[in-house]
Amino acid sequence: MYRKKNLNWMKHWDFEILDIICMEIAFFLAYSIRHKESLLNGQEMYSKLAVILVAFDIIVVFFSQNYKHIIQREAIVEILYTTEHVTMIQLLLLVYEYVIKESYLLSRTVFLLSWGLSIVFCSIARIIWKQVVRKTLTKEKNQANMLIISSSNHIDNCLKQILNKKFRDYKINCVAFPSEDYAGNEINGIQVISGKEKLVEYIKRDVVDEVYVDTYCEDIDIDNLVTTFLSMGVTVHIGLGFLPEGLPNELVERIGDAHVITTAVKAATGWQIALKRLADIAGALVGLIFTGIAFIFVAPIIKKQSPGPVFFKQKRVGKNGRTFYMYKFRSMYMDAEERKKELMAQNEMSGFMFKMENDPRIIGSEKGPGKGIGNFIRKTSIDELPQFWNILLGDMSLVGTRPPTANEYEEYDLHHKIRLSMKPGLTGMWQVSGRSDITDFDEVVRLDTKYIENWSIILDIKILFKTVKVVLGKEGSK
Repeated sequence: MYRKKNLNWMKHWDFEILDIICMEIAFFLAYSIRHKESLLNGQEMYSKLAVILVAFDIIVVFFSQNYKHIIQREAIVEILYTTEHVTMIQLLLLVYEYVIKESYLLSRTVFLLSWGLSIVFCSIARIIWKQVVRKTLTKEKNQANMLIISSSNHIDNCLKQILNKKFRDYKINCVAFPSEDYAGNEINGIQVISGKEKLVEYIKRDVVDEVYVDTYCEDIDIDNLVTTFLSMGVTVHIGLGFLPEGLPNELVERIGDAHVITTAVKAATGWQIALKRLADIAGALVGLIFTGIAFIFVAPIIKKQSPGPVFFKQKRVGKNGRTFYMYKFRSMYMDAEERKKELMAQNEMSGFMFKMENDPRIIGSEKGPGKGIGNFIRKTSIDELPQFWNILLGDMSLVGTRPPTANEYEEYDLHHKIRLSMKPGLTGMWQVSGRSDITDFDEVVRLDTKYIENWSIILDIKILFKTVKVVLGKEGSK
């Protein structure tokens, strides 16, 4: 799922809120210095101005370009932009006082002092917060891995446009020339691959979040390329000058200095993404409490019936091929992974997942079908509780698609990767659609694709409620 860029005037709402806070503090402080009392107990005119200041700030931000390229600006330049921003707001306050014929009541000391303090406070706050944003933006885990498809005679200009900004939320991992053979292995320190076969091999093997298709490519079937990447759930940016018909969720954006058409299977606003993450954090904190309670009762039984660790840790594949370790309460014997190879012939799942009725690897399965402690914690989904830790860390979400094992992922066809275009979840469309009865992996992919294409906060809430119903109805995994 692709995160849409905010409108220009909303893009840096965090700096806008910061400016308002700093100007209010400056205004309150200036009034207190001049009148020796708090503004909260002061004259009504000044209290009214403190409220109007917020409205004027929003108006100035809407009609100006003060926050444009703010992340890229250096400290000295930022002070000049801050001075301009604060001055415009102070002048609007003066005009307002003049229009309502109260300007003679306004203290020059309060006005000048709040103007000067606002510039100082806002400049310092912007510079400090900018460092925080830059550090967050350039962390590897927060950057999208981008593949560029171009031609050798235009790649230099393409890279110059895309990499013109020092602080970016994406990194160029690879450059591909599908229609030609290129002698070198690198360009500006970036890996280069040439030929269609190597391109297919790369996108199957490596993490690809976004693809930039340079429209100056020669002899490239862009229609087929875009269709292929969209079928994988990968976001595609297309340089202006070419636009296939019927693209979903079309957006005009900028990648560096290049204007592009962005298309993705699903696009969400920054607010939607933030709300989903906040729900994940809140849900994870509550879930970890239940995990701790379950540990008190389940851990001793697991230890007694199958000596070894209580928790099972396994490498799983997450968003667009990133790997992480997923945690569960251990419901199988210690040699379960080795024994899986011997049981593959009895796999009930058609495709790249394993499921078996009366799995002998489950702790206590020798007591009879469904009678072991392992069967109980799997049937009630207690084994999934430790994944709330994965959710808190940000590797998973409350709702998403189930993450495959590394071995399963290696067998994926390109169109199967669409399952991984969103962060994996503790529950999802497949889990609440009769997962015990689904034996066709392509049906799993269909359900996951349906979830991704129709994602919304409301859909997540519906799936969470259905999950509770499924678990309480003991319709968990076998």
